[in-house]
Amino acid sequence: MDGTQSPDSDQPDRLHELESLLRQAIQDGRAGVATHDGNGHGSLERWGTPSAPALEVAALRQELETLRRRANFDVSRIPGTSEMPGGEAAHRLIAKLVRRQTQGTLDQVHDLATQAIVVLDGVVAALEHHLTDSHGDLDRQLDEILYRLARFERPSEGVEPDLVHLRQRVEQLEAAEASRRFRPWYRNQDFEDRFRGSREEMLDRYRDIAERLDGCQPVLDVGFGRGELLELLAARGVAARGVEIDPALVDEARARGCDVAVGDGLATLASCDDASLGGVILIQVVEHLTPQRLLELVAVAFDKLRVGGKLIMETVNPESLYVFAHSFFIDPTHERPVHPAYLEFLCQQVGFGAVEIDRRSWPADDERLAPVNGEPAATANLDKLNQLLFGPGDYAVIATR
Repeated sequence: MDGTQSPDSDQPDRLHELESLLRQAIQDGRAGVATHDGNGHGSLERWGTPSAPALEVAALRQELETLRRRANFDVSRIPGTSEMPGGEAAHRLIAKLVRRQTQGTLDQVHDLATQAIVVLDGVVAALEHHLTDSHGDLDRQLDEILYRLARFERPSEGVEPDLVHLRQRVEQLEAAEASRRFRPWYRNQDFEDRFRGSREEMLDRYRDIAERLDGCQPVLDVGFGRGELLELLAARGVAARGVEIDPALVDEARARGCDVAVGDGLATLASCDDASLGGVILIQVVEHLTPQRLLELVAVAFDKLRVGGKLIMETVNPESLYVFAHSFFIDPTHERPVHPAYLEFLCQQVGFGAVEIDRRSWPADDERLAPVNGEPAATANLDKLNQLLFGPGDYAVIATR
């Protein structure tokens, strides 16, 4: 767990602080020597004058009002974030398992806070009016609250072992998830240079993608890699920014003048205002996503694009068996290939008006099967084999809002 606290996590401390101040004020009042006039009224010395070590009533009232405003306990406000990949899913699972017990505990805290505020309000009012009578009833109620606080702070029988077990289980899950994370000791820049091609080759390869985004600014490039497409868009006067999880790639793209940041692509996209983007692009990204993350990405992109905006996703093409022998399994971070028919289906189902599939990156001619004798039947069969074995290595889905 990341230790993030909810806005109400300091409520017990505030309550204890207020309790201590009130107890001291009551003790000061009881210890004070009250002087009575003929009518039996005590002097201000009972609750303390400015020269006595008494409570500053105005400050006490302010603390009470702060407590009253913030005495709002809700299980949905308990943080469930985690720095560990998969940690949030583990938190949600545990929250579901203990939600009933958690809500019961919050209900007890809310009841206690409500009663405490009523009683404390009466005590503060008494201090403000410098009452000299014995506040036996308030004393009794305050003692009862202190007793209930002490009981609440003691773990219920059998709860503490369960909490220890849950904490250990969460730590085990987070450790297991951490062990699955891929943390290469080589530079991703070197990997890109070796297996994807030079920057010059990528600039030439994605010029047509950049052209499709004319008039679609602003553009968000999710997982921009070395930033070639961001450079092409800037050259065409299209405002664009990128997000990438690799800090080294971000530094290199920023050094070339790109507007980039380190971050999670889906989270960054989700933080944009609805209908605020003209384009969302993901070049060689979707094959890295789980099926659920892909679903969420397409749906969120649809919400964030304005009418006429474009979602462009390029990925490896599983229609070509050539891909599996040459490119897909070279990258250890690939999750699974995504069939173009499925990606087209997702875009149509979420509501995109027009969806186009652009098959790209054909293998070199010398790698394809050549006709033997020119017979039509043999040539037709070879064409089928070439399409299956040596079809285009990538495809792009262009979906227009």
